[in-house]
Amino acid sequence: MYGVRYDIFTPFTERHGYISNFNFTQALGLNSTNIGQALQVANVNGVNANAGIGSDYKDVAPRVGFAWSLAPNTVLRGGYGLSYFPGNYTSNADLKNAPFVSVYSPNCLSSAAYSIQTTSQANGGGGISPNAINRNCANVPGAFATFDQGLPLPAAQNINSPNLSFTAEDPRFRPALIQQFNLQVQQQFGPNVLTIGYVGNIGQHLPQTINDINVPKPADTVTLNPQTGQPNFSSARPLSVILPNLTGVNWLVSEGVSNYSALQTSFQRRLTNGLSFDANYTWGRAANDVTGFSQEGSQGAYNADPTRIRQIDYGIAENDIQNRFALSLNYALAGNHHFGNALESAALGGWQVNTITVWQSGKPVSILNSGNAGGYGNRATPINSGGSDRPNQLHNPNFGGSKSLSQYFDTTAFAPQPLGTIGTTQRNDVFGPHYRHVDLSLFKDFHVFEGGALQFRAETFNISNTPSYQLTQGSGSVQLGNSNFGQVTDVDSNYTPRLVQFALKLNF
Repeated sequence: MYGVRYDIFTPFTERHGYISNFNFTQALGLNSTNIGQALQVANVNGVNANAGIGSDYKDVAPRVGFAWSLAPNTVLRGGYGLSYFPGNYTSNADLKNAPFVSVYSPNCLSSAAYSIQTTSQANGGGGISPNAINRNCANVPGAFATFDQGLPLPAAQNINSPNLSFTAEDPRFRPALIQQFNLQVQQQFGPNVLTIGYVGNIGQHLPQTINDINVPKPADTVTLNPQTGQPNFSSARPLSVILPNLTGVNWLVSEGVSNYSALQTSFQRRLTNGLSFDANYTWGRAANDVTGFSQEGSQGAYNADPTRIRQIDYGIAENDIQNRFALSLNYALAGNHHFGNALESAALGGWQVNTITVWQSGKPVSILNSGNAGGYGNRATPINSGGSDRPNQLHNPNFGGSKSLSQYFDTTAFAPQPLGTIGTTQRNDVFGPHYRHVDLSLFKDFHVFEGGALQFRAETFNISNTPSYQLTQGSGSVQLGNSNFGQVTDVDSNYTPRLVQFALKLNF
């Protein structure tokens, strides 16, 4: 079996052309006289309707699969395929930039509010510090002094606007490419089938969202004051000379990679003598240098040096589950028994017991710096206010067997790294508690008329009421210097307490 698929994923457009992009890579090679070329407005000055972002015409996706009967009860199966995923990354406020956005923040008070606060301060303060009182709007150019005048229409931003920032996309952005492959052997033993196989995938051109690409290199960030010995932080952003008014540039690129390899086994029994089950075990590992759009800051990813993501942030994936076992079982009690009379059949026949049992190893988390340990949440580039970075790791933090909720990993394994340097802690190198639950149900069928049955169901979810916990990414439990550092304080996001329910179901 083989085939091929060809896709063309065109970049987003806006009906009226109200989108613009900032080409950060191009801007690095420009100067103060031509820096305006890096601001690419759709359908202006030869820029295409996609704000300068090109289309990829090379998305050819072949795939092949086979099944080979090695023996009457033995089958070898395998397959390989490519898939492309464009994704809707524009929902992250991408391409909403100058001149289509503006900021109005006069930082002033109405005349009445200004009078009340200054009078209160003059008569004893009233808890109001003079430094906390903003100016009277009547004295601020462009501001309206009273609310009945409404809000002035803000002027559109341009490349020279103060406190300029961008949410931009690499013009070479490409759809994600996923290679998937597997090889499995299946052996039948009567009604049972055993499957053992290798399953893997490789991801390329995966999206990475960098909260600020316009930050200085870690080594260029910190100097020591020769008199006080305290650190001074420079503001030497890469574009600080040609665009001193530019602050952060949120940058979306498609340079991420990932890989997954797993041994997958299953043992299935088709319904025989009232019994059927499906038992599965997976032993796998997932690694990448990308994070979900909601996780890039909380994992310390891309915050130390966003120009060296592959070298710094490649590690265990946040969705890595190294071990997982799942069993689903159905058993019809006295399924093959022929009862002697109707009363006996009604009392003992039609019963069925079912269970779903799941156990899996803990999810990984990243250890982060916080301001309570060393004074800075980001010690590599403190100017990067987008999120924390990761500290130094002194030894293996994972306990062998003496774990407790009050100290789940060795907190002494981490220490703040020197200012201006990148911490040695890898992303997602601490694993949280394992997860488990058992669901159990009991069914009884009553044949009330020809071709129909009334089924009584008693269902219990998490029958043992066993709690499952987790180390939550980004919480105080994984922040060096936090009072909860090393403690497990949250239940697993998939955990539910014991639930018992009863139902009647009419089948016909």
